[in-house]
Amino acid sequence: MDIGRIRSDFPALENFVWFQNGGVSITPAPVAEAHIGLMRELWERGPMHIAFPDEEFPRRERTRAQLAAFFGVAPGDLALMRGVSEAFQTVIRGLDWRPGDRILISEEEEVALLVPCLHLRDLYGVVVDKVPLVDDQDEQVEAVVARITERTRLVSLSHVISETGYRLPAERICAAARERGVISFLDMAHSAGLYPIDLNGLGCDFAGILSYKWMYSPYAAGALYARKGSRDQIRVTYAGGRAQAWVDFREDRFALKESTERFEFGPWSWPLVHAWAVAVEYLTGIGLEAVWARTATLTTRLKQGLNEIQGVRLFTPVSPGQSAALVAFNLDGWQPPDVRDALRRRWRIVVKAFDTTRRGLRASVPFFLLEEEIDLLLSSLAVLASEGPGPSAKSG
Repeated sequence: MDIGRIRSDFPALENFVWFQNGGVSITPAPVAEAHIGLMRELWERGPMHIAFPDEEFPRRERTRAQLAAFFGVAPGDLALMRGVSEAFQTVIRGLDWRPGDRILISEEEEVALLVPCLHLRDLYGVVVDKVPLVDDQDEQVEAVVARITERTRLVSLSHVISETGYRLPAERICAAARERGVISFLDMAHSAGLYPIDLNGLGCDFAGILSYKWMYSPYAAGALYARKGSRDQIRVTYAGGRAQAWVDFREDRFALKESTERFEFGPWSWPLVHAWAVAVEYLTGIGLEAVWARTATLTTRLKQGLNEIQGVRLFTPVSPGQSAALVAFNLDGWQPPDVRDALRRRWRIVVKAFDTTRRGLRASVPFFLLEEEIDLLLSSLAVLASEGPGPSAKSG
């Protein structure tokens, strides 16, 4: 892997040391140029699906096929969405909830999953069960199984936990849920694009996918995956102008598509979706195995270095098998926003501060970072630790 050449695709790296790819990724040149070209095409030639349908509609089919092939599924297994949130809403709104039904999430879910579940609680009396995160795959599966009851309708988990970076044994969890007659949903915001994923092999019933984190496409596009044998378990709640197989305008009759496309309702930006397919080509050209190998090397270097700084507490599992590209930690005596701001102001390092069930900082580690940039973050944190309590602590 030629890191120097790859970094030349990311001119934004001239502005900062980028540890915030888990928020929104910076975009590589080939993908950005493709998106610019698609927008210019609309400007110069007009709305493509109206002005040149013989060009645009086959292109849309090719884009769908590329996205599906990347995840090892058929095009009809994916419905285009605007992100994971919309995919999750499509699933939970497609179930008939009754008071006392239960939904199982992790104790550290981010808002895209947590808030809709709490809303179900308030609307329908659904019980929201939370499973703790465990740094052991066997124990993690056991913790999930122990919380599945006869009233559990849905197990909904992030494949990689958004803030603390735990990578869950999703295949085993989904299999355990299926054995107990419970459907599963995976938020794949922080796994899609990092390593090869076969959605059928993963075993989830449904999944939400994003374009703009680890797949390096502009903000924002997404998809809902629905397993062929599972999609009939949820109804279509939002029947829009893309869900129909046919419509009889005179008799007011219609039929929905048999495929997962029945869940689509729009509109969305096709240039963003097409650019996502270009991002798939970009990642495929580099090789996902190579992307993951380097990611694992860089994150391991960071985690080992964090463990050597006095006053730093690492939240993320050290093993690459139980984590991904997110590394979460805290610095004793400092408020996370103060650390974030000091890193940006003094060293041009961009990280995220979070305040959920834990408070800390999250460094997202894209594969194109340099080892010296990992070391710069570590040395900068060591300097802050040596300076004693941060400004908020001192003023308090």
